[in-house]
Amino acid sequence: MAISLSFRTRLFAAYLLVLLLGLFLAFWAIRSGEQVRTAALAVAERDALALRAMTGLQRDLREQEALLYAAYVDGVLSESRFAEMERRCSQGLEVLRHQGSVKTREVEQAYAELRQAVRALAAALAESPPDHRAARAALARASSQVARIDLALRAIVADTERRLDQAVRQVEARALRMQLMVGLLAAAIFIVSLFVGHYIDGYLREQRERQLLAEFPERNPQPVIRLSPSGAVLYANPATTRLLARIGAAQDDARSLLPPDLLERLDILRGGQDQVEFQAYEVVPGVYLECHLYWLADLQVFHVYVVDVTERRLAEESRIRQAYHDPVTDLPNRRMFQETVQSILYAPDRPSVRAALVLLGLDRFKFVVDSLGHVVGDDLLRAVGARLGETLAAQREHVQGAKLYHFGADRFCVLLPAYPKEELPVLLAEKLLEAMRKPFYVAGREFNLAASVGISVFPLDGEEGATLVRNAEAALERAHKHGGDRLECYTRDMNERAEEWLQLENELRHAEELGELRVFYHPQLDVASGRVIGMEALLRWQHPRRGLLTPAEFLHLAEESELITRLGIWMLRKACDQIRRWCDQGLDCLVVAVNVSARQFALTTLPDQVAQVLHDTGLVAAHLEIEITETTAMQDVARTTAVLHRLKGLGVGLAVDDFGTGFSSLTYLKRFPLDKLKIDQSFIQHLPEDEDDAAIVRSVINLGHSLGLKVLAEGVESEAQLTWLRGAGCDSYQGHLAAPPLDAAAFERFVQTRGLKRAPAAG
Repeated sequence: MAISLSFRTRLFAAYLLVLLLGLFLAFWAIRSGEQVRTAALAVAERDALALRAMTGLQRDLREQEALLYAAYVDGVLSESRFAEMERRCSQGLEVLRHQGSVKTREVEQAYAELRQAVRALAAALAESPPDHRAARAALARASSQVARIDLALRAIVADTERRLDQAVRQVEARALRMQLMVGLLAAAIFIVSLFVGHYIDGYLREQRERQLLAEFPERNPQPVIRLSPSGAVLYANPATTRLLARIGAAQDDARSLLPPDLLERLDILRGGQDQVEFQAYEVVPGVYLECHLYWLADLQVFHVYVVDVTERRLAEESRIRQAYHDPVTDLPNRRMFQETVQSILYAPDRPSVRAALVLLGLDRFKFVVDSLGHVVGDDLLRAVGARLGETLAAQREHVQGAKLYHFGADRFCVLLPAYPKEELPVLLAEKLLEAMRKPFYVAGREFNLAASVGISVFPLDGEEGATLVRNAEAALERAHKHGGDRLECYTRDMNERAEEWLQLENELRHAEELGELRVFYHPQLDVASGRVIGMEALLRWQHPRRGLLTPAEFLHLAEESELITRLGIWMLRKACDQIRRWCDQGLDCLVVAVNVSARQFALTTLPDQVAQVLHDTGLVAAHLEIEITETTAMQDVARTTAVLHRLKGLGVGLAVDDFGTGFSSLTYLKRFPLDKLKIDQSFIQHLPEDEDDAAIVRSVINLGHSLGLKVLAEGVESEAQLTWLRGAGCDSYQGHLAAPPLDAAAFERFVQTRGLKRAPAAG
């Protein structure tokens, strides 16, 4: 430190000396120039004195001439006055001689002749009587010489003035040039001194910065790490140790603070990039860091500066959450909805998107706020948001991707980004309305609110998010005007269909107790012998107005609610009871296949329910076959395996329905304790002409047999299809070629008469 200060002092002294020398030189040059200028002016003043003397000489000569004329008139020449005049003229002539002018001799000669004329005048006047004629002649000569002298003096004065003026200008110009040059030189010295001082100061600053930089890592409150070219830690400052202790890492494990792809970034830096910045990354849960990497090529080391940005990250997340969530309910707000709906509607596959907006408004919320205040109103909104969220979660299986938003005040919105069935938005809205009809208990009070719902769908009711919201608002207002506690669709046609769907669902709820449900049986036949070996139980609804309805016309309504499980158990019980009665009557005890829906299969109590039905009906388990679709089986493979094993433990048969339409894995298929694969009818209907379908069906048959499973073909409609299946080795089939689905009496007659029994075809 002492050496550094001494060096600084010496540099400052040198700089000060240069500056003082420059100032002294400037002062000396300016002073010298002033002296030259003063001397020149002195010379000029002497010439000016000579001019004054010549001017006086001219005046004295004119006075002397006047004195001569006065003497002529008076007849007497005053000796004393004339002597005085002559003395003064002699002095003027003496000054004139020092000028060295060519006219000086001419003046002296003329003055000498003037003196002779004066003596001649004095002599003529001294005679008695005075000789006036001689006096006049002398006076004329004197006047002539005075005029001659005056003319010569005028020429000398003009020449002197001209020379004097020229000399003065030259001297002044020379002096000014000297002063200017000296001033410029002094300024140059001064400027050079300033530059020297600037660079000296810059050098000193750089030295100080280097010194501070050397101390920087140790005193830096943020981690600073030095790495070798290979990425090994060479140095870590105390702040690094503190941060390692905070995250629970080893004190010598500084690498744990760095990003996982550190080595790749080091290669990038060595390739010529100046620096690499890592945005916020999480080193341990809840701790976020940023770091900057620098490659110091001259030192062959990396410098890493790590910054703990946890608080900033949490603050940013908090700000983002506040911007995109309602402050009362903490649900996503209108702003998030707008961004989400735009991303959905403007997705690359937009033409295939079918989205819906379910807008819900509370019917009597304003009355609650006006009566009890905003605090109770906010508590009530939170309760409404929670209940709507629970209702939506309960329907998650059918409305995957649906999201609840709070638009503020009493407006809530559910966005369905995609849905498979047209009636799903209406059924979901009905579920939300049903949930809202239940009382709310807030602040020790019971509230019965109810709500109204407006629905708009994309693209039918608009192709922009703002248009969909506006049309949903219009539908909601229409629901309010009709008394509330109801739903309205923006499109009239959809309104009519919504009423139809809701009425049909309501009637389906009472179909069982009204005895309108029926079980039909679709015969399953052996391909080789044509013998009836079983049947598939199918549900039908004998609607009082619409007639006999197939599952395609009403079962989707049941799948959106708990009705599907009730109907599934009812049909299972009905089919098992029918088979047992046929067995009791002495008919062949055939196997009945009952399809289990995805919702019913998801019940943990399904094996117990099947066991209870078998116990209650007295049917032997071997005469029951449970079918699940391929898609249902693959939703949760581990759970499917466990449930199928439990069912297998009861002794029932297991089959995969609609095989080929899902995405089964052979690995999982081997784990399932199956007995049969049922090939979906979409692969059968184009046989034998379609070579692709033929190849798929043949592969499924071979796959099933390799796994030890029976294979049944669905939807067989022609002899050609049956013949092809027989040649491919298929085990059994069902379809209209044998018989359509039959009620119990018709199926009994079919079996008894064997009217549709088929013998093996020849060849």
